[in-house]
Amino acid sequence: MLIIISSQKQEPLAVCESDAGGTVYVEKDDNAAIRRLKDEAVAYDLAANDGHRLECYLILNDSTTLWLLQTVGLPEEIEEKVDVFATTQEDWLAKTVFVKMPSNTSVFPSLDRVAISRDSETTVHLVILGFSAQTEALAINAALVAHYPNYCRDTRLRTRITIIDDNVFDGRDRLIQRYVHLFENSYYRTIDLFDSNPECSLNTPKYLKSRKDFVDIEWEFVNGNVRCSAVRQKLVEWSYDSHQQLTVMICHSDQNRNYTESLGLPQDIYDNKIPILCYTDDSDVLSMVSDNGTYTSVHPFGRDICEIRTLCVLKSLAQRVNYVYNHCFALGPADPITAPSEIDEDKLEYLWRQVGSLPKKYSNIFNAMTLGTKMHSVGHSSDDWKEYYALNIDEISILAEVEHNRWCVEELILGYRPVSDTEQALVEKDISQKKILRKNRIHYDLRAYDDLRDDSTGKNVNVYDLALTQGIPLIIKTCITD
Repeated sequence: MLIIISSQKQEPLAVCESDAGGTVYVEKDDNAAIRRLKDEAVAYDLAANDGHRLECYLILNDSTTLWLLQTVGLPEEIEEKVDVFATTQEDWLAKTVFVKMPSNTSVFPSLDRVAISRDSETTVHLVILGFSAQTEALAINAALVAHYPNYCRDTRLRTRITIIDDNVFDGRDRLIQRYVHLFENSYYRTIDLFDSNPECSLNTPKYLKSRKDFVDIEWEFVNGNVRCSAVRQKLVEWSYDSHQQLTVMICHSDQNRNYTESLGLPQDIYDNKIPILCYTDDSDVLSMVSDNGTYTSVHPFGRDICEIRTLCVLKSLAQRVNYVYNHCFALGPADPITAPSEIDEDKLEYLWRQVGSLPKKYSNIFNAMTLGTKMHSVGHSSDDWKEYYALNIDEISILAEVEHNRWCVEELILGYRPVSDTEQALVEKDISQKKILRKNRIHYDLRAYDDLRDDSTGKNVNVYDLALTQGIPLIIKTCITD
Protein backbone atom coordinates (compact mmCIF):
# COMPACT_ATOMS: atom_id res chain seq x y z
CA MET A 1 0.00 0.00 0.00
CA LEU A 2 1.33 3.41 -0.97
CA ILE A 3 0.44 6.92 0.12
CA ILE A 4 1.77 10.36 -0.82
CA ILE A 5 1.52 13.10 1.79
CA SER A 6 2.26 16.56 0.47
CA SER A 7 2.37 20.06 1.92
CA GLN A 8 3.20 21.34 -1.59
CA LYS A 9 -0.15 22.53 -2.91
CA GLN A 10 1.16 23.27 -6.41
CA GLU A 11 2.65 19.82 -6.90
CA PRO A 12 1.31 17.91 -9.97
CA LEU A 13 -0.70 15.59 -7.73
CA ALA A 14 -2.75 13.98 -10.47
CA VAL A 15 0.47 12.85 -12.13
CA CYS A 16 1.76 11.52 -8.81
CA GLU A 17 -1.39 9.54 -8.17
CA SER A 18 -1.58 7.95 -11.62
CA ASP A 19 2.18 7.39 -11.71
CA ALA A 20 2.45 5.67 -8.36
CA GLY A 21 -1.00 4.16 -7.96
CA GLY A 22 -1.28 5.48 -4.43
CA THR A 23 -3.49 7.76 -2.39
CA VAL A 24 -2.54 11.44 -2.19
CA TYR A 25 -3.14 13.62 0.85
CA VAL A 26 -2.61 17.38 0.48
CA GLU A 27 -1.98 19.19 3.76
CA LYS A 28 -1.75 22.90 4.51
CA ASP A 29 1.82 22.85 5.88
CA ASP A 30 4.59 20.57 7.14
CA ASN A 31 3.09 20.29 10.64
CA ALA A 32 -0.18 19.05 9.17
CA ALA A 33 1.72 16.65 6.92
CA ILE A 34 3.54 15.15 9.92
CA ARG A 35 0.23 14.84 11.80
CA ARG A 36 -1.21 12.99 8.82
CA LEU A 37 1.81 10.67 8.82
CA LYS A 38 1.31 9.93 12.52
CA ASP A 39 -2.41 9.25 12.00
CA GLU A 40 -1.71 6.90 9.08
CA ALA A 41 0.86 5.04 11.18
CA VAL A 42 -1.59 4.59 14.06
CA ALA A 43 -4.35 3.36 11.74
CA TYR A 44 -2.18 0.99 9.72
CA ASP A 45 -2.48 -2.71 10.56
CA LEU A 46 0.82 -4.52 9.95
CA ALA A 47 -0.66 -7.96 10.60
CA ALA A 48 -3.45 -7.43 8.06
CA ASN A 49 -0.79 -6.55 5.48
CA ASP A 50 1.42 -9.60 6.10
CA GLY A 51 3.97 -7.52 7.99
CA HIS A 52 4.60 -5.21 5.02
CA ARG A 53 4.96 -1.58 6.04
CA LEU A 54 2.95 1.24 4.56
CA GLU A 55 5.01 2.92 1.81
CA CYS A 56 4.96 6.71 2.12
CA TYR A 57 6.47 9.50 0.04
CA LEU A 58 6.42 12.67 2.11
CA ILE A 59 6.68 15.85 0.02
CA LEU A 60 7.53 18.64 2.45
CA ASN A 61 7.44 22.39 1.97
CA ASP A 62 10.41 23.52 4.07
CA SER A 63 14.04 22.40 3.71
CA THR A 64 14.48 22.72 7.48
CA THR A 65 11.87 20.01 8.08
CA LEU A 66 13.63 17.74 5.58
CA TRP A 67 17.01 18.44 7.21
CA LEU A 68 15.57 17.50 10.62
CA LEU A 69 14.23 14.19 9.31
CA GLN A 70 17.51 13.42 7.54
CA THR A 71 19.62 14.13 10.61
CA VAL A 72 17.31 13.26 13.53
CA GLY A 73 14.82 10.82 11.99
CA LEU A 74 11.31 9.75 12.97
CA PRO A 75 9.87 8.20 16.16
CA GLU A 76 10.22 4.42 16.36
CA GLU A 77 6.44 3.90 16.37
CA ILE A 78 6.26 5.47 12.91
CA GLU A 79 9.38 3.77 11.53
CA GLU A 80 8.17 0.28 12.47
CA LYS A 81 4.92 0.70 10.53
CA VAL A 82 5.71 3.19 7.73
CA ASP A 83 8.56 3.18 5.20
CA VAL A 84 9.07 6.93 4.67
CA PHE A 85 10.97 8.68 1.88
CA ALA A 86 10.88 12.40 2.67
CA THR A 87 11.83 15.14 0.24
CA THR A 88 10.86 18.67 -0.76
CA GLN A 89 9.84 19.87 -4.19
CA GLU A 90 13.26 21.51 -4.55
CA ASP A 91 15.15 18.41 -3.39
CA TRP A 92 13.05 16.18 -5.65
CA LEU A 93 13.75 18.45 -8.60
CA ALA A 94 17.49 18.50 -7.91
CA LYS A 95 17.61 14.71 -7.83
CA THR A 96 15.67 14.56 -11.09
CA VAL A 97 18.21 16.84 -12.77
CA PHE A 98 21.46 15.37 -11.36
CA VAL A 99 20.97 11.65 -10.78
CA LYS A 100 21.64 9.12 -13.54
CA MET A 101 18.81 6.61 -13.26
CA PRO A 102 18.60 3.08 -14.70
CA SER A 103 16.31 2.79 -17.74
CA ASN A 104 15.88 6.55 -17.88
CA THR A 105 17.88 8.81 -20.21
CA SER A 106 17.97 12.30 -18.72
CA VAL A 107 17.33 15.28 -20.97
CA PHE A 108 19.76 17.30 -18.86
CA PRO A 109 23.52 17.25 -19.52
CA SER A 110 25.38 15.61 -16.63
CA LEU A 111 27.87 17.60 -14.60
CA ASP A 112 30.58 15.25 -15.88
CA ARG A 113 29.68 15.29 -19.57
CA VAL A 114 33.08 13.82 -20.38
CA ALA A 115 33.96 10.91 -18.11
CA ILE A 116 36.48 11.90 -15.41
CA SER A 117 38.95 9.06 -14.91
CA ARG A 118 41.80 8.76 -12.41
CA ASP A 119 44.22 10.26 -14.94
CA SER A 120 41.94 13.12 -15.98
CA GLU A 121 43.01 16.71 -15.31
CA THR A 122 39.47 18.11 -15.59
CA THR A 123 37.12 18.97 -12.76
CA VAL A 124 33.41 19.72 -12.52
CA HIS A 125 32.45 23.34 -11.86
CA LEU A 126 28.83 24.17 -11.06
CA VAL A 127 27.92 27.88 -11.03
CA ILE A 128 24.54 28.81 -9.54
CA LEU A 129 23.19 32.33 -10.06
CA GLY A 130 20.77 33.32 -7.29
CA PHE A 131 20.36 32.03 -3.73
CA SER A 132 16.89 30.53 -3.35
CA ALA A 133 15.52 27.39 -1.69
CA GLN A 134 16.10 25.67 -5.03
CA THR A 135 19.73 26.80 -4.97
CA GLU A 136 20.36 25.12 -1.61
CA ALA A 137 18.80 21.87 -2.83
CA LEU A 138 20.85 21.92 -6.03
CA ALA A 139 24.09 22.72 -4.20
CA ILE A 140 23.66 19.97 -1.59
CA ASN A 141 22.58 17.37 -4.14
CA ALA A 142 25.52 18.29 -6.38
CA ALA A 143 27.81 17.84 -3.37
CA LEU A 144 26.28 14.39 -2.83
CA VAL A 145 26.71 13.33 -6.46
CA ALA A 146 29.84 14.96 -7.93
CA HIS A 147 32.72 12.70 -6.82
CA TYR A 148 35.38 11.57 -9.27
CA PRO A 149 38.50 9.36 -9.38
CA ASN A 150 41.11 12.01 -10.22
CA TYR A 151 40.81 13.53 -6.72
CA CYS A 152 42.20 10.22 -5.43
CA ARG A 153 45.38 10.93 -7.40
CA ASP A 154 45.55 14.67 -6.75
CA THR A 155 43.51 16.22 -3.92
CA ARG A 156 43.67 19.61 -5.62
CA LEU A 157 41.22 18.31 -8.24
CA ARG A 158 38.04 19.01 -6.29
CA THR A 159 34.54 19.64 -7.60
CA ARG A 160 33.77 23.35 -7.22
CA ILE A 161 30.34 24.79 -6.44
CA THR A 162 30.13 28.57 -6.96
CA ILE A 163 27.06 30.51 -5.79
CA ILE A 164 26.62 34.11 -6.98
CA ASP A 165 23.94 36.37 -5.51
CA ASP A 166 23.18 40.04 -4.82
CA ASN A 167 23.33 39.26 -1.08
CA VAL A 168 25.28 36.03 -0.92
CA PHE A 169 26.20 36.46 2.74
CA ASP A 170 22.75 35.62 4.14
CA GLY A 171 22.47 32.46 2.09
CA ARG A 172 26.06 31.45 2.78
CA ASP A 173 25.64 31.89 6.53
CA ARG A 174 22.42 29.83 6.58
CA LEU A 175 24.12 27.06 4.61
CA ILE A 176 27.18 27.03 6.87
CA GLN A 177 25.02 27.08 10.00
CA ARG A 178 22.96 24.11 8.79
CA TYR A 179 25.89 22.06 7.47
CA VAL A 180 28.48 23.21 9.97
CA HIS A 181 30.67 20.10 9.90
CA LEU A 182 30.75 20.02 6.10
CA PHE A 183 32.08 23.56 5.92
CA GLU A 184 34.44 23.15 8.89
CA ASN A 185 36.22 20.47 6.89
CA SER A 186 36.03 22.07 3.44
CA TYR A 187 37.77 24.77 1.48
CA TYR A 188 35.44 27.69 0.81
CA ARG A 189 36.04 31.28 -0.13
CA THR A 190 34.00 34.46 -0.30
CA ILE A 191 34.48 37.58 -2.41
CA ASP A 192 32.39 40.76 -2.42
CA LEU A 193 32.36 42.30 -5.89
CA PHE A 194 30.34 45.27 -4.62
CA ASP A 195 33.25 46.26 -2.38
CA SER A 196 35.40 49.09 -3.72
CA ASN A 197 38.46 46.89 -3.20
CA PRO A 198 37.30 43.22 -3.45
CA GLU A 199 39.39 40.75 -1.48
CA CYS A 200 39.04 36.99 -1.24
CA SER A 201 38.43 35.43 2.19
CA LEU A 202 39.49 31.76 2.34
CA ASN A 203 38.44 29.11 4.86
CA THR A 204 40.64 26.01 5.10
CA PRO A 205 39.73 22.58 6.54
CA LYS A 206 39.90 22.30 10.32
CA TYR A 207 42.59 19.59 10.35
CA LEU A 208 44.56 20.84 7.36
CA LYS A 209 47.88 20.93 9.24
CA SER A 210 47.62 17.49 10.84
CA ARG A 211 45.61 15.27 8.49
CA LYS A 212 45.34 14.55 4.80
CA ASP A 213 42.51 16.28 2.92
CA PHE A 214 39.41 14.06 2.64
CA VAL A 215 36.66 16.37 1.29
CA ASP A 216 36.59 16.48 -2.51
CA ILE A 217 34.11 19.39 -2.79
CA GLU A 218 35.09 23.06 -2.54
CA TRP A 219 32.85 26.11 -2.38
CA GLU A 220 32.89 29.69 -3.59
CA PHE A 221 30.46 32.45 -2.57
CA VAL A 222 30.40 35.58 -4.71
CA ASN A 223 28.53 38.72 -3.72
CA GLY A 224 27.51 40.05 -7.12
CA ASN A 225 25.31 39.23 -10.09
CA VAL A 226 25.49 38.43 -13.77
CA ARG A 227 25.51 42.14 -14.64
CA CYS A 228 28.87 42.60 -12.87
CA SER A 229 31.69 42.83 -15.40
CA ALA A 230 33.93 40.65 -13.19
CA VAL A 231 31.30 37.88 -13.11
CA ARG A 232 30.79 38.04 -16.86
CA GLN A 233 34.53 37.96 -17.47
CA LYS A 234 34.95 34.96 -15.18
CA LEU A 235 32.12 33.07 -16.86
CA VAL A 236 33.79 33.60 -20.22
CA GLU A 237 37.19 32.47 -18.89
CA TRP A 238 35.68 29.37 -17.31
CA SER A 239 33.83 28.52 -20.52
CA TYR A 240 37.16 28.35 -22.39
CA ASP A 241 39.03 26.45 -19.66
CA SER A 242 39.75 22.95 -20.94
CA HIS A 243 40.45 21.77 -17.38
CA GLN A 244 36.92 22.27 -16.12
CA GLN A 245 33.47 21.11 -17.14
CA LEU A 246 31.28 24.13 -16.51
CA THR A 247 27.53 24.11 -15.88
CA VAL A 248 25.55 27.28 -15.18
CA MET A 249 22.24 27.14 -13.31
CA ILE A 250 20.01 30.18 -12.84
CA CYS A 251 17.88 29.82 -9.72
CA HIS A 252 16.61 33.13 -8.34
CA SER A 253 13.29 33.01 -6.49
CA ASP A 254 12.02 35.33 -9.23
CA GLN A 255 11.47 32.98 -12.16
CA ASN A 256 11.02 35.86 -14.58
CA ARG A 257 14.53 36.99 -13.68
CA ASN A 258 15.79 33.48 -14.36
CA TYR A 259 14.21 33.57 -17.80
CA THR A 260 15.76 36.96 -18.56
CA GLU A 261 19.25 36.06 -17.30
CA SER A 262 19.32 32.72 -19.14
CA LEU A 263 19.11 34.68 -22.40
CA GLY A 264 21.47 37.48 -21.34
CA LEU A 265 24.76 35.74 -20.57
CA PRO A 266 27.98 36.55 -22.47
CA GLN A 267 27.80 35.28 -26.05
CA ASP A 268 30.84 33.06 -25.52
CA ILE A 269 28.82 30.92 -23.10
CA TYR A 270 26.33 30.06 -25.85
CA ASP A 271 29.03 29.70 -28.51
CA ASN A 272 30.93 27.21 -26.32
CA LYS A 273 27.73 25.20 -25.71
CA ILE A 274 28.01 25.50 -21.93
CA PRO A 275 24.86 23.93 -20.39
CA ILE A 276 22.60 26.60 -18.91
CA LEU A 277 19.77 25.33 -16.74
CA CYS A 278 17.00 27.84 -16.06
CA TYR A 279 14.66 27.26 -13.14
CA THR A 280 11.14 28.03 -14.34
CA ASP A 281 7.71 26.45 -14.22
CA ASP A 282 6.74 28.22 -17.46
CA SER A 283 9.05 26.71 -20.04
CA ASP A 284 7.11 26.98 -23.31
CA VAL A 285 8.97 29.99 -24.70
CA LEU A 286 12.41 28.78 -23.56
CA SER A 287 11.77 25.32 -24.96
CA MET A 288 10.87 26.84 -28.29
CA VAL A 289 13.92 29.12 -28.59
CA SER A 290 16.30 26.43 -27.35
CA ASP A 291 15.39 24.02 -30.15
CA ASN A 292 17.82 25.67 -32.51
CA GLY A 293 20.06 28.70 -32.97
CA THR A 294 21.89 30.59 -30.24
CA TYR A 295 20.13 29.10 -27.22
CA THR A 296 20.41 25.37 -27.87
CA SER A 297 22.36 24.93 -24.62
CA VAL A 298 19.59 26.51 -22.49
CA HIS A 299 17.53 23.89 -20.63
CA PRO A 300 14.45 24.96 -18.64
CA PHE A 301 13.59 22.85 -15.61
CA GLY A 302 10.67 23.06 -13.20
CA ARG A 303 8.37 21.06 -10.97
CA ASP A 304 6.53 19.50 -13.89
CA ILE A 305 9.47 17.11 -14.52
CA CYS A 306 9.18 15.54 -11.04
CA GLU A 307 7.80 12.00 -11.00
CA ILE A 308 7.19 9.71 -8.05
CA ARG A 309 8.84 7.00 -10.15
CA THR A 310 12.20 8.77 -9.65
CA LEU A 311 11.90 8.40 -5.87
CA CYS A 312 10.66 4.81 -6.20
CA VAL A 313 13.67 3.79 -8.32
CA LEU A 314 16.06 5.57 -5.97
CA LYS A 315 14.61 3.70 -3.01
CA SER A 316 14.81 0.40 -4.89
CA LEU A 317 18.49 1.04 -5.59
CA ALA A 318 19.05 2.05 -1.95
CA GLN A 319 17.50 -1.20 -0.71
CA ARG A 320 20.01 -3.11 -2.82
CA VAL A 321 22.89 -1.00 -1.54
CA ASN A 322 21.78 -1.90 1.99
CA TYR A 323 21.62 -5.59 1.00
CA VAL A 324 25.19 -5.57 -0.29
CA TYR A 325 26.42 -3.69 2.78
CA ASN A 326 24.85 -6.26 5.11
CA HIS A 327 26.43 -9.06 3.11
CA CYS A 328 29.83 -7.44 3.56
CA PHE A 329 29.33 -6.74 7.26
CA ALA A 330 28.70 -10.47 7.82
CA LEU A 331 32.04 -11.45 6.28
CA GLY A 332 34.75 -12.65 8.66
CA PRO A 333 38.21 -11.03 8.83
CA ALA A 334 39.72 -13.87 6.80
CA ASP A 335 36.91 -14.09 4.23
CA PRO A 336 37.56 -12.83 0.70
CA ILE A 337 36.02 -9.44 -0.05
CA THR A 338 33.06 -10.22 -2.28
CA ALA A 339 29.67 -8.85 -3.15
CA PRO A 340 26.72 -11.29 -3.09
CA SER A 341 26.14 -13.32 -6.24
CA GLU A 342 22.41 -12.56 -6.21
CA ILE A 343 19.79 -10.61 -4.31
CA ASP A 344 17.10 -12.49 -2.41
CA GLU A 345 13.95 -10.35 -2.63
CA ASP A 346 12.47 -11.61 0.64
CA LYS A 347 15.69 -10.98 2.50
CA LEU A 348 16.00 -7.59 0.75
CA GLU A 349 12.75 -6.39 2.29
CA TYR A 350 13.62 -7.85 5.69
CA LEU A 351 17.01 -6.10 5.76
CA TRP A 352 15.42 -2.80 4.72
CA ARG A 353 13.03 -3.06 7.66
CA GLN A 354 16.06 -3.56 9.92
CA VAL A 355 17.69 -0.25 8.93
CA GLY A 356 17.85 1.48 12.27
CA SER A 357 16.74 5.00 11.42
CA LEU A 358 15.66 7.38 8.68
CA PRO A 359 19.16 8.98 8.54
CA LYS A 360 20.63 5.52 7.83
CA LYS A 361 18.11 5.06 5.02
CA TYR A 362 19.33 8.32 3.52
CA SER A 363 22.88 7.03 3.68
CA ASN A 364 21.81 4.21 1.35
CA ILE A 365 19.81 6.59 -0.85
CA PHE A 366 22.77 8.97 -1.19
CA ASN A 367 24.98 6.04 -2.21
CA ALA A 368 22.40 4.98 -4.80
CA MET A 369 22.42 8.48 -6.28
CA THR A 370 26.04 8.03 -7.43
CA LEU A 371 25.96 4.57 -9.02
CA GLY A 372 25.52 5.94 -12.54
CA THR A 373 28.23 8.55 -12.05
CA LYS A 374 30.68 5.89 -10.85
CA MET A 375 29.95 3.67 -13.85
CA HIS A 376 30.46 6.66 -16.14
CA SER A 377 33.82 7.43 -14.53
CA VAL A 378 35.18 4.04 -15.58
CA GLY A 379 33.77 4.28 -19.10
CA HIS A 380 30.39 2.56 -18.89
CA SER A 381 27.32 4.42 -20.15
CA SER A 382 23.72 3.68 -19.19
CA ASP A 383 23.33 1.90 -22.54
CA ASP A 384 25.35 -1.09 -21.36
CA TRP A 385 24.09 -1.31 -17.77
CA LYS A 386 21.79 -4.24 -18.61
CA GLU A 387 24.59 -6.31 -20.11
CA TYR A 388 27.40 -5.37 -17.75
CA TYR A 389 27.98 -7.98 -15.06
CA ALA A 390 31.26 -7.15 -13.33
CA LEU A 391 33.87 -4.49 -12.72
CA ASN A 392 37.54 -5.43 -13.04
CA ILE A 393 40.02 -5.25 -10.16
CA ASP A 394 41.42 -1.84 -11.17
CA GLU A 395 37.93 -0.35 -11.51
CA ILE A 396 36.91 -1.69 -8.12
CA SER A 397 40.06 -0.33 -6.50
CA ILE A 398 39.62 3.22 -7.76
CA LEU A 399 35.83 3.38 -7.30
CA ALA A 400 36.15 2.10 -3.72
CA GLU A 401 38.22 5.17 -2.91
CA VAL A 402 35.70 7.39 -4.70
CA GLU A 403 32.97 5.75 -2.62
CA HIS A 404 34.79 6.58 0.61
CA ASN A 405 35.23 10.21 -0.46
CA ARG A 406 31.54 10.39 -1.32
CA TRP A 407 30.60 8.82 2.00
CA CYS A 408 32.67 11.39 3.91
CA VAL A 409 30.73 14.27 2.35
CA GLU A 410 27.44 12.47 2.94
CA GLU A 411 28.19 11.92 6.63
CA LEU A 412 29.22 15.55 7.12
CA ILE A 413 25.93 16.61 5.50
CA LEU A 414 24.02 14.23 7.80
CA GLY A 415 25.56 15.95 10.83
CA TYR A 416 28.55 13.78 11.72
CA ARG A 417 32.00 15.19 12.41
CA PRO A 418 35.54 13.72 12.53
CA VAL A 419 37.14 12.80 15.83
CA SER A 420 39.29 15.38 17.57
CA ASP A 421 42.90 14.46 18.36
CA THR A 422 41.87 13.51 21.90
CA GLU A 423 38.98 11.36 20.67
CA GLN A 424 41.23 9.71 18.09
CA ALA A 425 43.67 8.69 20.82
CA LEU A 426 40.75 7.35 22.85
CA VAL A 427 39.63 5.03 20.03
CA GLU A 428 43.18 3.90 19.32
CA LYS A 429 43.42 2.82 22.95
CA ASP A 430 39.97 1.16 23.05
CA ILE A 431 38.16 0.31 19.80
CA SER A 432 34.81 0.03 21.63
CA GLN A 433 34.91 3.82 22.02
CA LYS A 434 34.36 4.11 18.28
CA LYS A 435 30.74 2.97 18.55
CA ILE A 436 30.11 5.17 21.59
CA LEU A 437 31.41 8.24 19.75
CA ARG A 438 29.35 7.36 16.67
CA LYS A 439 26.17 7.47 18.75
CA ASN A 440 27.10 11.10 19.47
CA ARG A 441 27.55 11.78 15.74
CA ILE A 442 31.35 11.65 15.93
CA HIS A 443 32.80 9.31 13.32
CA TYR A 444 36.30 7.86 13.54
CA ASP A 445 36.25 6.90 9.83
CA LEU A 446 35.89 10.47 8.59
CA ARG A 447 39.44 10.60 7.28
CA ALA A 448 41.42 10.06 4.08
CA TYR A 449 41.01 6.65 2.42
CA ASP A 450 44.62 5.61 2.92
CA ASP A 451 44.31 6.42 6.64
CA LEU A 452 41.39 4.04 7.32
CA ARG A 453 41.83 1.57 10.21
CA ASP A 454 40.40 -1.75 11.41
CA ASP A 455 36.98 -1.78 13.06
CA SER A 456 35.63 -3.99 15.87
CA THR A 457 35.20 -6.92 13.46
CA GLY A 458 38.94 -6.95 12.75
CA LYS A 459 38.46 -5.81 9.15
CA ASN A 460 39.85 -2.60 7.69
CA VAL A 461 36.77 -0.50 7.02
CA ASN A 462 37.76 -0.09 3.37
CA VAL A 463 36.30 -3.59 2.80
CA TYR A 464 32.84 -2.03 2.84
CA ASP A 465 33.82 0.38 0.07
CA LEU A 466 35.34 -2.47 -1.93
CA ALA A 467 32.34 -4.78 -1.55
CA LEU A 468 29.81 -2.03 -2.25
CA THR A 469 31.74 -1.18 -5.40
CA GLN A 470 31.85 -4.81 -6.52
CA GLY A 471 28.09 -4.91 -6.08
CA ILE A 472 27.29 -1.94 -8.36
CA PRO A 473 26.55 -3.99 -11.53
CA LEU A 474 24.34 -6.40 -9.55
CA ILE A 475 22.48 -3.53 -7.86
CA ILE A 476 21.79 -1.75 -11.14
CA LYS A 477 20.95 -4.88 -13.13
CA THR A 478 18.48 -6.29 -10.61
CA CYS A 479 16.82 -2.90 -10.27
CA ILE A 480 16.33 -2.73 -14.05
CA THR A 481 15.12 -6.35 -14.17
CA ASP A 482 12.64 -5.82 -11.37
